[in-house]
Amino acid sequence: MISADQIADVQGFNKVYLNLCKQIDNGILESGYSLTEKDVLLEISKTERCTANILIGQLGIDRSYMSRMIARFEKEGLIEKTPSSTDSRVKYIKMTNKGRQEFNHLSDIQNVHISRIFEKLPEETRKEVISAMIMIRNRLSDANDTLTIRPFKQSDIEYVISRHKTLYYAERHLSDVFSAYVDQIVYRFVSNYNPDTDCLNILECNGVPAGSIAVARESDETAQIRFFMLEPEMRRRGYGNHLMDLALEFCREKKYKKIFLLTITAQVVARHVYESHGFYRVSGQDKPEWGEGVVEERWEKDL
Repeated sequence: MISADQIADVQGFNKVYLNLCKQIDNGILESGYSLTEKDVLLEISKTERCTANILIGQLGIDRSYMSRMIARFEKEGLIEKTPSSTDSRVKYIKMTNKGRQEFNHLSDIQNVHISRIFEKLPEETRKEVISAMIMIRNRLSDANDTLTIRPFKQSDIEYVISRHKTLYYAERHLSDVFSAYVDQIVYRFVSNYNPDTDCLNILECNGVPAGSIAVARESDETAQIRFFMLEPEMRRRGYGNHLMDLALEFCREKKYKKIFLLTITAQVVARHVYESHGFYRVSGQDKPEWGEGVVEERWEKDL
């Protein structure tokens, strides 16, 4: 049983944590958005088949408040509505290019505020604090989250596309050229998908997509690992290794002899997963059209 002193320690931590969140979020408030509006934009950014009811269920927001937010976003050109082809009562909410640019701008603001806060700490202290934050996040999440890995559904395609675009911009500032490339390769994968040679698995956390990995046939003997991605809160918890294990198991079942993947040098955590599973770097290519200093790498593994 947790003691009174331990409860006091948790409350003290919570006070400091809330103050930290307030500092990080001030930039959002100064930009003219509420924190709830930023959260709504994040959920809309994840799929092109979002609805008001989905947002209300996921975020627990009052229906009238949600209606006002959506009306504002539509008026400002951040979103657009399209009717469902199967149910005229349903209108899907899709983020526009302007909306994605505005959301990326809000992400940049938060990144600046986080940098300012943590740069006040000496480097070793900063590493220690961030490691402790990761440990706290992981322990509490592991105790409370329900996680599953399942085959993809058609609606997951939009999630894979949108989160690759959003996360790669927020974390690596990759360009619109990269976003167009993501569209191209995901839709090509779907159009050529064959369950006998290909797979796409989705990691779900509490019923919500939180990561992905795919295997795509390149030839009878060679396959490519694609769309390997985890939401930030899922990283350093072992789920990347689990997704990779399942992908490699599929490759062995299908008698592939070699697998490869493409990544960028900046993906340090992902590269560690590749190395630990026996992949080795074979080449690198500058991709200035994707962003300054971006290098695409090819990694391979023999089975």
